[in-house]
Amino acid sequence: MKNNIFILNKVNEKIINELVNIYFSALNKFNFRNWSFQDFVDLINNGSSIFYYILNNIIVGFSVVRFNEDFTEIIIIAVDSNYQKMKIGQNILNYIINNPDFKGCMILDVAITNTNAINFYKKFGFKKIGQRKNYYIIFEGDKAGQKIDATVMQLQLHLATFQ
Repeated sequence: MKNNIFILNKVNEKIINELVNIYFSALNKFNFRNWSFQDFVDLINNGSSIFYYILNNIIVGFSVVRFNEDFTEIIIIAVDSNYQKMKIGQNILNYIINNPDFKGCMILDVAITNTNAINFYKKFGFKKIGQRKNYYIIFEGDKAGQKIDATVMQLQLHLATFQ
């Protein structure tokens, strides 16, 4: 079994369509707005790095990251629901942490209802540094229109190891 992480730095229709499907698979249960093909194109065109993970010739996860001069922002890490709990997210995050463009600290936002993600990041040493009120909007289901807070988490470079 060969595992690989690749960087998407230009528009590739086939890969982006697979990333759209992974986003839906990983996050549909939260009823947030699904990301579109154009969302990924905009992220690429605005300088974000997209790392995607291939397992047995299938893209099964990805991350969108912004490397800034003094901090790194994780926009998202998503793993297809059929491949979760297989350390794919862990491998992607380790890859980002070990990227030479990672400087200073790493910051991310996660919905307070996404306890699995919060616990995942805590295992890497991320600490809660704040909260964003009404950051996410539920787009579908019984709670459509409801807003959810986000937990802001930070990892200092010297603390960056999976525990």
